[in-house]
Amino acid sequence: MNAFPFPVRRLVRFLRQTSRPAALTVGLTLACGQVSPPAAAADPVAWFAGSAPVRIMALGDSITAGVGEQGIDTGNGGYRGALQGLLDARGYRYRMVGGRSDYSARVHWRSHEGWPGYVIRSFPSDRAPQLYGAVTRHAILTYNPDVILLMAGTNDLIRLAKHRAGYTLPNVVESLDALLAQIFYLKPDAKVIVAGVVDSPRVHECDVASFDGITDVPGCAAAEPRNMRTVVADFAARGFDIEVATGMLGAVPRDKAHFPDGIHPSGSGGYDSIARVWLSAIESRSALDANGMLAAGH
Repeated sequence: MNAFPFPVRRLVRFLRQTSRPAALTVGLTLACGQVSPPAAAADPVAWFAGSAPVRIMALGDSITAGVGEQGIDTGNGGYRGALQGLLDARGYRYRMVGGRSDYSARVHWRSHEGWPGYVIRSFPSDRAPQLYGAVTRHAILTYNPDVILLMAGTNDLIRLAKHRAGYTLPNVVESLDALLAQIFYLKPDAKVIVAGVVDSPRVHECDVASFDGITDVPGCAAAEPRNMRTVVADFAARGFDIEVATGMLGAVPRDKAHFPDGIHPSGSGGYDSIARVWLSAIESRSALDANGMLAAGH
């Protein structure tokens, strides 16, 4: 199976127009045509201004879905349920969109694009379903999100910990690059917040830090020169509306109390802590009054 399901020449044209030569080295592939970044950086207030609710899509793997310990479905939606409570309390007008509704029975907005077991991009040594390609294409073209909350890579890094061929840190970073290129190809005016992966004990601590672009973790070497943060900065420098949700790496302590199964932060308020990081990123692009409420008219 070709990990990149679209014709190479077409993505090359897209990436050349947006001056992103690093991504060309991995042979990324998208659909035909060319696309330019938005003409100017969006006004931060515009994220939550207007008469229609903002359409938010949570895109990722089982942590986005809200999976509990050993795959248990608590119905709480993981961080999505907690985030909705925080947004509601601050007066945001929004709706969650996506093609899945599992793990969300107790949540008001159940829709999401959290895909348990999915990697960003699959390699033959340890094949897995992938977010890049048909899944993301269908999600964006069908549900037309305004804002995308993207957190993915845990399953890729688990395979890295098992020394599966292809799942190297540079390749996982380029997989993220490919996914973002696809998102912006399909929806150039999308507003994307990217979070690093949380510090799941089943993933090597230094691999998490290096992928996330964190350089001050004791006992770990310097982060990869190209990492999640540099990828985001690259897209932002070319005019795309994208930023990092800072603080995700340290949001949930790396212990059994918070990660009962070693992967999912389903214990001791782990998902609640992730929700607060997302909220902080969203608030940085919103108009809040002195009381921390969304300003009138937004």
